[in-house]
Amino acid sequence: MRALLLSLFAAATLVAAEVPSAADRFGFLGPEIFPVGRGIDNLRQADLDGDGRRDLVLVNNLRSKITLLYNRTGDKPAKVTEDTVNALPPDARFRIESIPSEKRISSLVVADLNGDKKPDLAYYGEPKELLVQYRETKGWGAPKRWALRDGQLSANALGTGDINGDGRTDLLLLGESKLYVLHQDAKDALGKPVTLPLAGNVKAFQVVDLDGDRRSDLALMNWQSAAPFRFRLQGKDGQLGPELQFRMPKLRSFHAEDLDADGRAELISIAQQSGRVTVHHLAPRAPKALAGELKRGQLELLALPKTAKSKRGRAWADVDGDGRTDLIYADPEGSQLVLQTQTERGTFASPRRFPCLSSITQIAVADWNGDGRPEIFVLSADEKQAGITRLEKNGRMPFPEPIDTDEHRPLALAVGVLAPGTKPVLALVVEKDGARHLQLHQSGVAMVTQKLNEDYKANPSIVAFHDMDQDGQNDLLLLAPFEKIKVLVNREDDDFEEVDVAPPGGTLDKPTFSTADVNGDGKAELLLAQRNFLRAVKLEKQNGKWRLRVKDQINGAGTDSRLRTAVALPTGNGKTALLLLDTARKELTVCERDRTGVWKPTQHLPLPSVDFDDAQPIALGAKTANALAFTGVNQAAWLAFTGGTWKLEERASYESPLKDAELRDVVCGDLTGNGRKDFVFLETGKNHLDLAAWDAPGKVLPGIRWRVFEQRSFRGFGGGVEPREAVIADFDGDGRNDLVVLVHDRVLLYTQEK
Repeated sequence: MRALLLSLFAAATLVAAEVPSAADRFGFLGPEIFPVGRGIDNLRQADLDGDGRRDLVLVNNLRSKITLLYNRTGDKPAKVTEDTVNALPPDARFRIESIPSEKRISSLVVADLNGDKKPDLAYYGEPKELLVQYRETKGWGAPKRWALRDGQLSANALGTGDINGDGRTDLLLLGESKLYVLHQDAKDALGKPVTLPLAGNVKAFQVVDLDGDRRSDLALMNWQSAAPFRFRLQGKDGQLGPELQFRMPKLRSFHAEDLDADGRAELISIAQQSGRVTVHHLAPRAPKALAGELKRGQLELLALPKTAKSKRGRAWADVDGDGRTDLIYADPEGSQLVLQTQTERGTFASPRRFPCLSSITQIAVADWNGDGRPEIFVLSADEKQAGITRLEKNGRMPFPEPIDTDEHRPLALAVGVLAPGTKPVLALVVEKDGARHLQLHQSGVAMVTQKLNEDYKANPSIVAFHDMDQDGQNDLLLLAPFEKIKVLVNREDDDFEEVDVAPPGGTLDKPTFSTADVNGDGKAELLLAQRNFLRAVKLEKQNGKWRLRVKDQINGAGTDSRLRTAVALPTGNGKTALLLLDTARKELTVCERDRTGVWKPTQHLPLPSVDFDDAQPIALGAKTANALAFTGVNQAAWLAFTGGTWKLEERASYESPLKDAELRDVVCGDLTGNGRKDFVFLETGKNHLDLAAWDAPGKVLPGIRWRVFEQRSFRGFGGGVEPREAVIADFDGDGRNDLVVLVHDRVLLYTQEK
């Protein structure tokens, strides 16, 4: 009768509103009520004892225990003993047992974590420690512990899934700046935690197949971000690819579930402001033209190990000598160099780590000695030392050998050529007794030192080789925040001429180095990004004085633009585009020359992240540059202009028929027996369960809804954020899924109508 009344009430509401309805597909009895205790949470379901019946697991922090509700469906009433006087009635569907816990548990998962086909328990909380208890033949084993001190104290902190494609279930813990992964090894044991750095804040995650390739991918979520959805797709090699981020309004909740059994998960989200539900899935995007032969690309992010340092050494360069651009960067806190080489397909291999100096702030790469294998130069500000190493043929990278600086403290370095056809030179700016010096190191040649002007006290953030006066020989640039640009003009067979010039438009707060031939004369100008415009300058002498002459100015998309850097990229047919990184508008502005030769914005490519310090053109899986590479202190990224991007495609939306509804969360399961998952929305404004059906070909139809506080047994409790949690499974053994809801201090079971 309860189910009939619920169905008729819902149907009448929907007929009055004249909207399609799935109310007649749902019918429930109940609820069966099981008082458990105040403060219960982390509702999970599994067959704990292998009897084929679904049991329940809850955390009861007020009683310092994990509560287990074993399913007794079909059993005779239990005998009443002294131990069961305060338990559930002897004829209840569940019997209660518990596991003591000495910590306040914030997150719990139930999964087979040792390959014995029995569900195990993993939980995390305070004191901060990860615990796993394996299900044994008789009861539960002693907890196995991992001291992971920076895990998040959230119900979303733990998850499971096959994250490396080996067919075994892995355990994942969300940290503040990294994701811990405990892989299940060939011996069916959880291994030592490995870490995956996270780009920015992440508040929740799921391991699901997002692209339908039968491999589990990683979905990351940050509710408050302008790009809340973030994905890492698993490749055929079992490695997770770079992070893809998607911009959309801020969210209240999200859940990933394969609704129509096509092998690809849908993403169900609830908007923070409107409460509107949308259903998306990941889909390929058809290539769109950007400029010339360039196609609109997609930013692919790589989180670097988080550092509190303000500077981190990193470089895009050919490190292994195969002609492809690789990524090498420092892990300052780990005193390591990390190398990710580029593959033939234009992707990047998994990281390889090598011991190095601590707190590396600069890295430069070049074939310095002409043996065909590049050398790697590093500078450690903390250790006041510069060093040289290389990647050997056997894959080893020795600890850097110190570079003799004659007891001077190295401040900055760069490697390049001073004239076409000459050997590379290592340029070091060093300090001793407050004075700055330039040191030039060349393989097989004695070091050359030149003292710089005594008034120069800056610590340059960038040293670069560039032909500033366009005489065919490279000069040296020393760039420092809020300082004049120091140019060391290359004079053949003589010392450098030291020139200090003020940037047109004022000093630079965050100098970057980029060049481009803006007027088509075959000579590159220095590009200076200042506020909402970019100026291309060259060094010239006029009336015996050096100055920077502005050859051209390229404006950003608007007065509110804030340009960080710019890169020139060939677009085909002998033409070039300038791509401006606009941090205020969070976009890449594409500028091309019009018929009169004026640079004008032609396209705007939104970016989910702009937290970068520099950019440069690179080739990905090609011989010529077809992508932009970015680096920041805590992340790197690349943007290939070859098409082949992903999009979040909206499949359906839903708004509750309840007036002023506050949909807080959602769980999914097949409640109608048609092979498709349905929705159970937890409506906390008026304390409802709001059910809806996933209808082919991609529609959400309203079903039934009811308040969970209509029963007398709930009097005396405040409304609060209820219902809090729910799970869907077959609890009465009739082959149809039922609904379990957590409300206040009790568990409610709604079985399906016969």
